[in-house]
Amino acid sequence: MKIICEITGGLGNQMFQYACGKAIAYRLSAKFLLDLSLLKYSNRTFMLDTFPNIRSVQKYKPSHDSAGFKKIFQRVLQGLGIRYCQHIQEPHYSYWPEIENIQNSVRLSGYWQNEKYFLKISSLIKQDFVFPNFSCTEAEAIAQKIRQSSCSVSIHIRRGDYVQNLAINQVHGICSMEYYEKALQIIVDKNNESLPEIFLFSDDPKWIKSNFNTKGFPFVIIDIPQHKSAPYHDMHLMSLCRHHIIANSSFSWWGAWLSARDGIIVAPKRWFKEETMRQYNPSLPSWITI
Repeated sequence: MKIICEITGGLGNQMFQYACGKAIAYRLSAKFLLDLSLLKYSNRTFMLDTFPNIRSVQKYKPSHDSAGFKKIFQRVLQGLGIRYCQHIQEPHYSYWPEIENIQNSVRLSGYWQNEKYFLKISSLIKQDFVFPNFSCTEAEAIAQKIRQSSCSVSIHIRRGDYVQNLAINQVHGICSMEYYEKALQIIVDKNNESLPEIFLFSDDPKWIKSNFNTKGFPFVIIDIPQHKSAPYHDMHLMSLCRHHIIANSSFSWWGAWLSARDGIIVAPKRWFKEETMRQYNPSLPSWITI
């Protein structure tokens, strides 16, 4: 029996896909394989092998049979009572409970952005997503500063393709400055004995320098050149913070989820801009959504 998980998108998406597939494989004691074939049709690269504990996971090499032949072959196997690898496409962006009914080999397609898919093995997922050492002394110095802060606040401002690509913008949209101001005030109000130290993360740090209002609190804009080719270091720094104000982005979702500190996590109530998708939100019940 095998569980094949298609990998696509950026680092945060790949982590969700991996976690979902790993949970099914663990439940069924099945072989777990990652299919990287979709990445060649995008500008994305496989990033999960940056986690030392994941490098040994096997890669699946799909055959080049035509789709029509595969369907015929599967029908023949069904007629003979032989199990085959069923293909499951994620039906929507909310948790799909039918995934618990999987008992045989499957190939998973989708994003699977919900903690419920891997909640039962969350401790194993956290072991798999242990970050490698930082690539430069600048990052290590910031990490030390975060560790020493009693009220460190990670703030993620996602821009990039959310702003530059019209089609993506119409689906996702970007979080407003009003959202960030309200979120920061919530953390300030709940930590009235400690002033927040803000650590700003963004794929557009120049915009942050000119436009983000830190309300006079001490702040650091994370703008480390080495991290452009290794963004998992930014996620690592995020995870070291105590409190988190995340964007509607799987990247900062994981930065907050992997944090070992007992802090406040604020997330946008509306994850998607697209009207037909507004009911979908991967935030945890313990998080504050505004």
